[in-house]
Order: sequence, then structure tokens, then C-alpha cells
Amino acid sequence: MGARYILALVLMIAVMIGWSLFFGKRFTPQPDETVTTETPAASSPNETQSDTAAQEAFDGADASVSPDLWTPVEESPDDAKVNVQTDNYSIVFNEKLAIAKQWRLNHFPDRTDTDKSPLNLIPENALRCLKLEFGNSQLQLDSLRARWKANKSEINITNGQQTDTLIFGTTIGEKLQIAKQFTFNPDSYFVDMTLIFKNVSDEPLLMGGTEPTNGYQLQWGRGINADLLPHEKKSGKRGRRGTEGSKAYIGEDKPRREFKPERALATVLWAGLDSQYFGALMIPDPQLAATYRFIETPQANVTTDITVTAPTETAALVVPSFYLAAHGKTTHVFRLYVGPKNDTILKSIEAPNASDENPVRLSKIIDFGFFWPLAWGMLWIFKGLHGIFGNYGIAIILLTALVKVISYPFTRKAHKSMKEMQKLQPQLVELKEKYRDDPQKLNRATMRLYKEHGVNPLGGCIPWLPQIPIFWALFALLGSAVELRGAPFLLWIDDLSAPDTLVDLPFTIPLIVTQIDAVRLLPIINGLTTWLQQKFVGNMAPTTDNMQAKLMQFMPLIFIFIFYNWASGFVLYWLCNNVFTIAQQYLQNRSEADEDQSAPADTKKRNNSKRK
Repeated sequence: MGARYILALVLMIAVMIGWSLFFGKRFTPQPDETVTTETPAASSPNETQSDTAAQEAFDGADASVSPDLWTPVEESPDDAKVNVQTDNYSIVFNEKLAIAKQWRLNHFPDRTDTDKSPLNLIPENALRCLKLEFGNSQLQLDSLRARWKANKSEINITNGQQTDTLIFGTTIGEKLQIAKQFTFNPDSYFVDMTLIFKNVSDEPLLMGGTEPTNGYQLQWGRGINADLLPHEKKSGKRGRRGTEGSKAYIGEDKPRREFKPERALATVLWAGLDSQYFGALMIPDPQLAATYRFIETPQANVTTDITVTAPTETAALVVPSFYLAAHGKTTHVFRLYVGPKNDTILKSIEAPNASDENPVRLSKIIDFGFFWPLAWGMLWIFKGLHGIFGNYGIAIILLTALVKVISYPFTRKAHKSMKEMQKLQPQLVELKEKYRDDPQKLNRATMRLYKEHGVNPLGGCIPWLPQIPIFWALFALLGSAVELRGAPFLLWIDDLSAPDTLVDLPFTIPLIVTQIDAVRLLPIINGLTTWLQQKFVGNMAPTTDNMQAKLMQFMPLIFIFIFYNWASGFVLYWLCNNVFTIAQQYLQNRSEADEDQSAPADTKKRNNSKRK
């Protein structure tokens, strides 16, 4: 048996050696081959400066087929970087991969950084920000081995300088040259990107694969950096968030993370990723008829990494297949928007080569939830008041006062209803004793009593009805409107979209509803005003339930903990609502006291007139 095993092993080795000798050369690339490229023609008078720069980038790219190029090119710490500085953003590109590695917004500081450095929207491990992926399998394989070369190492167009252009060029395989041309503007958030494809072979080249809808993909991901607050970073838990992540818009309904099968091949107006207040969006030339593809790549640390929003998601614009003629060239134009989800800025962005009949509607990326009409109206009021007073905190106070004025007739009616209910309490107690063994008769008798005296048992809830949608609209507004991010009020309240912090604590107290790691004065003051409001209004509540009364006594304390880590703008609204309610109740009590004092005098006057 041992001899048979030895013989089998020898035969296997012989077969492997023979296979390598006869067939190995068919699959092994020859290191000494060089890619043939087209000799550039003489420049004509009509040739643009960008075409010349693109050709220089092509020529500067390393197109030699050396042995190390037959393995995929990967990122390394020593890779050359290209830095771009404008008034609004700072970008760092990886030159070898021609992808964006950092995109910092100069006017929006990182709130978790003590030095307040500009917020970076690209996660550290993201390798698909402006990456190209081809439907043609051979081109895709060759692209993994390609090294890109930039025509500049640095661009600085701050302080009102002119626009500038950066071009990355490479050769993919033996037939295709590609250039990524970026045009930067000194005073805007969008960047124009042109892809130049050039066939340097004597044969037509199919830019696509088995799927005619997939010529190539322009991707952004994975994920986008979250705009964390200091207490969130310290606790390792993120607070309220909306539907951030990968999404696209096709011109109807609202942006979607994924489309239904019947809409999967619809032409998109834009696609990208967004976080709470910021977005990274890719806008194609409408003539490209690009579609959208949602790519999800699971990773192990997704549940623990709170610094990245949608860390497994990548958004891709998919351009359909097309042919490049022999020695032919074509250009595809995109516009990139990486910046705040500011409605005013977003409405000014248009798609490249787009007509006014088909607006791109980037502002659809802003999601105010179910009460969005009210939230947009409130934002309009906030902006108007901010234009007058220069303070969004004052705008919140004035909006709260406006709501109280509008709801005053309802509040007054509810107040009278509560007083009438209070007068009926003795009779209600008698009915409960009389019909305590027959709930149905008790309900009928109670409703009959209400009807006889014209009392609405739900009248006390009427003032709250208009405040419920305002409550949720303001909650959504503070969580999505970038105008309120970092907006100061006064003194220690320096960000209305974040909790106010008077003093940071060196320790953390974990509770069921929140975590306490700082002294926050606004929720405490709000708790005190809630207690005062109960003193003014709570005594009129027509309840005889001792347990309910005891629970209501703890509501001010409960509110302190519930609102402890909420946005200071929302707590300010609740605090002002309490103060205005107390003032309103005080005026009503005085008015009713005057009426009660004048009533006996009027009665006495009428009696005297009758005697005469």
C-alpha cells in the first residue's frame, strides 16, 4: 500500500509540472511587454486647455506592465497625497487610487474635537469615494492594477482666487486611457467632475459587460462620518437620528434607499449618502441616463462604530454600456455636492447641462418627517426672525409666544371647562357611590350630568391639540435643519441643536432614560417651571385619583431627566411654553377674581333698584 501512495504522489507532481510547462504561458502575463499608446496628434487651434492637461496626465501615468502591477493596487500609508484648499472645503486625494480620502467643511467644526477642527465627512476606511467600477470584467480586472497620476500635487484657491483644475490620469489594460478632471470653485460647495475615456487601440472597445445597463459605476462610500455630539462620543451611544444613509432621487415621490423592482432602472437625478446635517451627492449629466445601485457590504464592527453613519452602505451611479470607436474619445460630466443640507444652497445647485424644465431638487435630501409642511413653515419663520434679531434662540421664544397667542381662545375655553368640571366633582362622587356596582349606569348618568350642565369632559385637552404637531415639527427641525447646528443663544447655550453644558463632570451617571456627564442648567430650570405650572393649573384638574395625583407630583423631576440630553433649542421651547402658560393662567385667575368680585356688587345693585 505504501508503494502505491508513493507512485500516486509522483504521478501527481509530474502532471502539475507538465501542466505548468505546456499551458502556464497562456495565463501568465509577460513582464517585458509594454502597453501601446496612441501618439498624441499635434494640437489644433480649437483644442481646449483641459484636453491638453488630460493628455499630460495620460502620459504621466505609469502604463508599464511590471510584475508588481499584476497584483491589485492597495492603499498604503506612504501613498502620495494631493491637497485641495478652497474657502469652503479642504480635500485630500489619494493620488495612486484617484479617490477622495478626506473632505473637510471649513465652516463647520467637529463638535467632538477640542480644537474645533473642520468636520471631515469621509470615514477613514472608505475606499469608494469617487471610485470607478466597470461592467466589463476584463476592464475591471485591469483597473484594479492601474496606478493613477495627478498633474498637480496641491491646489489653493482661497481668498477669492480663480477656479482651478486637477486631473488624474491612468491607462487601463492595453486599450483604455481614463482621466478624472476636477474643477474647483473658491466660493461654492459643488465640484465639477469630467471623466474622459480614450480608446488607444485599433479596434472598437465595449464599455460594458453582460448587463447593457452597467457600463461603469461611479461610487461613494462606504458610509459617511456622523456629526456626533460630545456626550454621544463619551457615552458611545448616538441619540435620535432620521433616515440617513445611501439614497437616490428619480424626480418623484421622495429619495429612496432602495427602489422597487419596477423602478430599479429609472433614470436618477442624483444619488449619494447623507448624515444628520450633511450630504455627499453625485449629480450626473441627464443625457447619461444614469441609474442607481445600492451596495451593502457587511462588516464586523458595524454595531460598535458610532462615528460612521451607514458604515456598510455605498451609493453608485450606473452609466449604461457604450462603445468607444478605435482611437475615439468621449467625456461624461458629473457634479459633486459635498456640504451642508442647507435649503438655500441646495436650491442653487443644478445638474450639468440640465434645462430648467427638469430641476435636480437637491433639497429633497432634507427630511422633516410626517409634519414636514409645518416644519418648513417654522424654518421660514425662524430665518425671517433670525434676519431681524440675528439669534435663533429669540426666534424660538417668539414662535412659542405666537403659538400661545393663537391658542389663547382654546386655552380660555379649556380653563372654563375645567372650572365647571371642578364644580361637578361632588355630584360625580355621589354618582360613583350610587352606581359603583353598575359601570354602564354610571357612564350613562355621568354623560347625562355633563350634558345638563353643558360641560365637555375633553375640553381640558383642547389647548394641547395645536401643540402636538408643533412639538414634533420642532423636534424634527432641530434634528435636521443645519441652520440651527451650532447656532448660539446666550451665555453658556452655544448650540441650540445640542444639550447646553454649564460644567463637564469627570464621571458619568448611567440612568434608564439618559446618562448624566455634565451639569445642564436649562433642563433643571424647565423642571422648576413645570412644577410652577402644576401649582397654577394642576389644582384645577378634576381628578380624585390619589395615585394619579402622586404621579403628577413627580412629573417635573421626570421631565428633567427626559430632557437632560435633548437639544437645548427644544428644551428652550418647552421652558418658554411653561412660562407663557403660567403667565396666561395668572392673568386668567385675576380676570376671574375681578368677575367674582363684581358679580355680588351687580346683584346688590339690581336688588336696590327693584326696591325703589
